Parts: sequence; structure tokens; C-alpha cells
Amino acid sequence: MNGSRHVTEAGEGKPILLLHGWSAHGGFFAPQMELAKLGYHVIAPDLPGHGRDRRPHTNLSIADLSDALDNFLTARGLDDVTLLGWSMGATVAFEYLATHGAERIASLIVVDMSARIINDAQWRLGLATGLDARGAEIAADAMARNWSRYARRIAPSLFAPELGPDHRLLTFAYENIANNDGDTLASLWRSLAGADHRATLASIPIPSFVIAGERSRLYRPEVTQWLASHIPGCRHVAIPAAGHTPQMEQPAAFNAAVAKFLSAVYRKS
Repeated sequence: MNGSRHVTEAGEGKPILLLHGWSAHGGFFAPQMELAKLGYHVIAPDLPGHGRDRRPHTNLSIADLSDALDNFLTARGLDDVTLLGWSMGATVAFEYLATHGAERIASLIVVDMSARIINDAQWRLGLATGLDARGAEIAADAMARNWSRYARRIAPSLFAPELGPDHRLLTFAYENIANNDGDTLASLWRSLAGADHRATLASIPIPSFVIAGERSRLYRPEVTQWLASHIPGCRHVAIPAAGHTPQMEQPAAFNAAVAKFLSAVYRKS
């Protein structure tokens, strides 16, 4: 899998690589370009199969996106990188660390994600809906059958319940999520549903930080707490008045939390 072909970036300095969620693209990190003013090189690629890198009828997996990330880092010669993974982007970061190691990576930021999204009798810290393996397969079939209809279901779940139905963020999310290929994203969804990085967390050797919105409709607060408690030395923060996309809903608070963490990371390095 080639590296990312469409990238938005700003600034110079230590690189912060922003990995977006499933069905989104790098533009969902537009407010984080402000971090460039603090002396960072902020990089937001459209991951393969998303946004400007739309790849109709392509079978994609989390491993493919991890390999694309590795190719991108190698091609750019990037080292001492902070990986910030939001939602599926965090799974890509976990996969990258498990497969390629942390030699190029200075720190990790996880935004509102679980180590495993599927629930079963022994694991109840997946998606807050209680989604199980059978439900995930039914969802994949629905995506491939009518992606536009499915996109309408996804967009509201990204934000706090208080967000109005005519809010600009909801309009942005729906329009950009709908502009994807259903078959491609159904393939990637199946891979995401099969991902399980619970065993990966304990071996993460770099400074780590977990951020979530207090009003997330996708993951309960216990998920963030569990994740932070299983990554060595990790701490976590909840952003008030934000849902699954705190980087968009409360960008000032989100950026301040990221900047504080990064300041500590690079002060020690």
C-alpha cells in the first residue's frame, strides 16, 4: 500500500501526524492546524480510501493503513513523530506500533477510541451501542448496499447530543462522509471490527495521552479510563461539552490539552 497521496500540513518543527477516523478525512482536523503557531509541523493526511484518496471498490484493512503510514514516514524521512489517532486513527496507530515499532515515534495521543470496538460476554468496553460481531457484519452489508443512507446515521453520532440538527458541523460531517465509497468502507469496517489491541497497550513504550469528549455517544467514560490505565504512564482528560469529535466541537480546549502534553514530551527529549 502506497503512502498517503493527499496531505494538509502547516508549520515547522517537531512533527504531529493526525490520523483521522473511519469515513472521515484530514479536514476533520482543520482546527488543529493552529498548533503550527506553537512551533510544530502539523500533518493531516487523507488515509487511503478516504476523502481525496477515494478508492472505489478497493478492499482495505487496518494493516493496509498501517503500512501506508510506515511508507509515508519513510518517504518523508520523519522521526520523533507524535501520532495523534482519532477513532479508527487510533487503531491504525496501535497497529503501526505493534507491527513497525516505535523507533520513529516520540509520543502517542488517542482520541475517543477503544482497544476493541466489538462487545461480547467478556468485553463490554466496545461501542456504547453494545455492537457485537453479528451486528458489525449486518452494518457492513448495509454500508455496501446504500452508503448515502448509512452516512446519515453516522454523522449525528460524532457529536454531543446537544448539537442542533442544522449545525454547520453536522452538515460538514454528513456531506464529507457521504462522499465515500460504500464498498471500500464496508471492507475497512470489517477489518476495524476484527481489530483487537488490548494486548498491545501494555507494550507501548512512549509517552501517551488519551482524550475524549465528556458527551461522546460512541464510547463511555469507562473506555477512556480503562485505556489510560493499561498504557504505561498514560494519563487522560475529558473535554466538556464535546462528543466523539472534541477536536472540532471544542477546538480551543482540545488544542490546549494537546499542547500541554507535547510541551512535557519534548521538554524531556
